[in-house]
Amino acid sequence: MASTPLRQQLSTMRQSFFDEGLLDHGQVSYLETLENEDDPDFIENIFTLFLRDSSKYIASIEKALETAPDDFTFVLERMMYRLKGSSASIGATKINDETNKLRGFCHEGDLESAKASLQKLKAEHANFKQKLAVYVGIMKQVKLSEC
Repeated sequence: MASTPLRQQLSTMRQSFFDEGLLDHGQVSYLETLENEDDPDFIENIFTLFLRDSSKYIASIEKALETAPDDFTFVLERMMYRLKGSSASIGATKINDETNKLRGFCHEGDLESAKASLQKLKAEHANFKQKLAVYVGIMKQVKLSEC
């Protein structure tokens, strides 16, 4: 089968996400059970939505920290809550952890630590986004090769 090398690459990448702590094995395994013939692209779609939405959330968090840094604004809290929820829903462990740290600093009113934490979150997100985009691309290639 022509897709065997692609499937092996996909499997290797998937395992590396778990080994690096980027994704939670249990959560991803659960999501995989939701993919079926009625929604064969479920995993691909949920990862793609995460990539799109999480970038928007981080940009909104950054803007809120810049415009109202001394006030824990509704927008800031809402965007961190959304990022925390979406990262947890796909099992993006490191992004979820960094978001929790950022929320803690914001709740404490520690602006300098919050800004430093945001930079860590952005770096972790950029790394994850790059790797996940490649993974989703390979998923698409595997599905096309099987048609």
